[in-house]
Amino acid sequence: MNILEINNIKKTFGKKDAAVQALRGVNAVVRENTMTAIMGKSGSGKSTLLNILGGLMAADEGSFTYAGSPVDTSSNRKLRKYRRDQVGFVVQYFALIDDLNVFENVALSLRYQGIPRREIKRRVKETLKLLGIESKIKAYPNELSGGQQQRVAIARAIVKKPKLILADEPTGALDVKTSAEVMDIFRQLTDAGNTIVIVTHDPKVAEACDEVIVMEDGKVVEQVS
Repeated sequence: MNILEINNIKKTFGKKDAAVQALRGVNAVVRENTMTAIMGKSGSGKSTLLNILGGLMAADEGSFTYAGSPVDTSSNRKLRKYRRDQVGFVVQYFALIDDLNVFENVALSLRYQGIPRREIKRRVKETLKLLGIESKIKAYPNELSGGQQQRVAIARAIVKKPKLILADEPTGALDVKTSAEVMDIFRQLTDAGNTIVIVTHDPKVAEACDEVIVMEDGKVVEQVS
C-alpha cells in the first residue's frame, strides 16, 4: 500500500520578477513501512516537498493522499490537525527547547494532544527506554551530546505514535558513527511499522533506504527501489 501519493504538486515563492518555482509538478509515491530518501542538489525542492507532506505549508496546486485519503490543505486548522495526529518530524539541528529537560521536550507533543498526565509519563519513559536514553530523562539539551540530542528529537517525533516520520537532514550535524546509529534506529522503527521519509545529501543515508526519490529543479527525475 502507498502511504503517500503525490499528484502534480507545485509551489512558488515570491511574486512577479522575484518569483521562484520551488516545485514544478511533483509526482511520486511512498510505500508503507519503508524508508525513502529524497535526494537532490540544494534548491531542488526537497525540503519544500517535505514541508508540504508534513502539513507545514500548503501547495499552490496539486494534491496528495495519506493512507488512501486526500489531505485537506484548505485551512491552517486542518493542516495543524493532520500534522498533529499523523506526522512526526526530525530535523538536522534537533530543535529542542533549551529551557526544558528531556522529559519535557518529549512530552510536549502529547500535551498538545490533550493526553492525560499519567499516560504522558508512561509513554515518554517507554520511548526514551526504546532509544537507550532513559537515564537522561532529567538532563537539559546543553548537557547532551549531538547523538543524544538527536535521539531525544526522534523520541519527540515517535512518542505520539505516528505512522509517518519525516526527517530533514537528520544526520547532517552528526559524525559518521552517530549517523550510522541514527539510521539503525530508523530501520528499527520501519521494521516496527513506521514509514520514514528522509531528505538527505548523504549517499550513505540513501543507500540505507529502501527507495530513493531524486529531485532536480523542482521535479522528480527518478525514483529507484
